[in-house]
Amino acid sequence: MNHILDRFVLPTSSFAPRTMEELFAVHLASKLNDIAAVRHYVSLVDSHSEAQLLCAYRRARPSAGHGDMARRFHTELQRAHASDHYLVHVSQISIRIERRTVAAAVFRGGHLDYSDARQLSSMRDKAVTSAVGFIEWLLDHLPVHFATLESIPNGKEIQRRALHDAICRVLRERTLSIYEVPREELLEACGHPPLKSRAQLRQVATAIWPILAGSHAKLFIQDAAILGLHVQTERLFIIN
Repeated sequence: MNHILDRFVLPTSSFAPRTMEELFAVHLASKLNDIAAVRHYVSLVDSHSEAQLLCAYRRARPSAGHGDMARRFHTELQRAHASDHYLVHVSQISIRIERRTVAAAVFRGGHLDYSDARQLSSMRDKAVTSAVGFIEWLLDHLPVHFATLESIPNGKEIQRRALHDAICRVLRERTLSIYEVPREELLEACGHPPLKSRAQLRQVATAIWPILAGSHAKLFIQDAAILGLHVQTERLFIIN
């Protein structure tokens, strides 16, 4: 039997999002187990509101164990209404930590509200003090509801781990929930087939936000931004 989407689009060899809407389409196609037809979902994002698409996804989700979820989604999309879905957009601080740099991006919903980075000393104590001060300044001036960091694999990254742990302590003192996302999850969520490198992730980030292209320092801001957008997009699919 032919798949319902065969008449719309042939599977593509590769796709990397260039806009926030296209990243949403990648997430949607993946959650419907139909990532090969991602370009079709891009066309749906162009022709339907986010609320309609999320409503159809939410209605199709309980049926995931009873047949083709993508087919059910398309059926539900035909009768979805924007008023059927409501989501409060919350603010997030997304943090990327390297040995000599800490970068942060603050989102309000899907909008990148603020981004910046700080160069750090090679001396651990000074680096920790500077990184913590930077994050505290952001939290004082840009209220957020939760925080996201890229997780650090187990290993010998002592400097990064010290910075990570110190920043997490500050976040917990502010009673913020903390989410950690492995790089592999970002690579899988930001393209089809899954991206292979951080350089490709940064290409997606600068396609979405051309203003983030430029100096070496902006590379880590790009990392924080794409991490934050990934999490904000994932939140849209949470079933309450």
